[in-house]
Amino acid sequence: MAFVKKFWRSQEGVVESTLVIIPLMVLFLIAAQLILAINYRNLDLAYAQTDATTGAITSVVSGDDEVISFSPPYSFDALRLLITHRRRTLPSLIPHLPFLSGENGRSTDVTGIAVMERQP
Repeated sequence: MAFVKKFWRSQEGVVESTLVIIPLMVLFLIAAQLILAINYRNLDLAYAQTDATTGAITSVVSGDDEVISFSPPYSFDALRLLITHRRRTLPSLIPHLPFLSGENGRSTDVTGIAVMERQP
């Protein structure tokens, strides 16, 4: 029993484990930040494409959407494209690292494109 008490009260290995745990924690947070950014981008891309498809079918265009018309030669109808934009700021898991500074690097900016339907 005395050996167990001595083992739990000893300070051997504290510095070494700290030197290993801190870089591993930073590496884990960087990996989690990358996974979070990729998932947010994919989610925003799906929402932007859904907004573009819905707006193209219903011909409802919001204020920040773009409508581009193309009139090909020898055609009576103009082809119209609806482009939607979506931007979101990412949460920061590691706020004070120099290579992660700046708001431009911590946001997603995606576009959705759809061909607008002709209304009868």
